[in-house]
Amino acid sequence: MIFVEELHKKFGDNHVLRGVNQHIKKGEKVVVIGPSGSGKSTFLRCLNLLETPDSGKIIFEGKDITEKGVDINLIRRRMGMVFQQFNLFPHKSVIENITLAPVHLKMMTKEQAEKRAMELLDRVGLTEKANAYPASLSGGQKQRIAIVRALAMNPDVMLFDEPTSALDPEMVGEVLDVMKDLAREGMTMVVVTHEMGFAREVGDRVLFMDEGLVVEEGTPEQIFGNPQNRRTQDFLSKLL
Repeated sequence: MIFVEELHKKFGDNHVLRGVNQHIKKGEKVVVIGPSGSGKSTFLRCLNLLETPDSGKIIFEGKDITEKGVDINLIRRRMGMVFQQFNLFPHKSVIENITLAPVHLKMMTKEQAEKRAMELLDRVGLTEKANAYPASLSGGQKQRIAIVRALAMNPDVMLFDEPTSALDPEMVGEVLDVMKDLAREGMTMVVVTHEMGFAREVGDRVLFMDEGLVVEEGTPEQIFGNPQNRRTQDFLSKLL
């Protein structure tokens, strides 16, 4: 589904990605771990060109999206993205937040979008919040709504950028449960997270990044049970 070839990204003198190569298959759950500043979020944000790579290729569903003239907005419709912060429109109700993009982009009628929104809200246990406003929701509820908003576009892949890092500890589980359900249903997922339990349980493949490179990758059993790289060993020894 996604091929990444020799991906480089600099911010000034800071060489954040230094030649990343990856192949993410349809239906695969790829979890990206590593220390702060290792390039994890930049890698994720390059996948849908929220950050523009300095060099390298990203081929999504057979199309090189780094080529000039590509309509990235069309590509992004097929790539759902969930951020650390929820980015909900505070002046719009929950259902308005969810239906805004599908209706605005003429992907669905208002009635179709609202029906889909209610189905998705039911799936995450929040139908009673359809007409509530974001200010009245807990952090965990806001993040579940943010996931629903991304799913309302019927994406082919979901990208999660540390979706639980801004939440109080007791709210983390409710968001991870939604993500686990998505994984069980076969959604292709790329998840940057510090939640090692989630990585272990859900990941098909775990990437450990450090200093702008994927320095080790493997199954959760390999990475958590028998890491080969000294840097991976040091990182995990502080967490596990």
